Amino acid sequence: MRIVAVGDRTVALLCRLAGVAETIRCEDDASAKAALIELLRDESVGIVLIQDRYARPLIPLLDEHGRSHRVYPVVVEIPGPKGPVKGDDAITEAIRRVAGIAGQGMQG
Repeated sequence: MRIVAVGDRTVALLCRLAGVAETIRCEDDASAKAALIELLRDESVGIVLIQDRYARPLIPLLDEHGRSHRVYPVVVEIPGPKGPVKGDDAITEAIRRVAGIAGQGMQG
């Protein structure tokens, strides 16, 4: 299974330095969407790391992928060089959806 990172120039470079052999550099939301659609169809891809600023507009597409009951590829949002996009991180959001508490604050 392949691991592929999708992000801007900086994220693509950092992922390569971290050992991710395959990266797709995006300049805008449209190029990120096209890359993600292609990766979701590719059965040889196991993990897609996508920069959160590109993933946020693609939430409907990611939700559709989740409803398809396909295990792979697993899509994980990663923060860009300026830190995470405001709001919940992808992991917290996924836990809330699974637990049925989407939109509610978690008590810590």
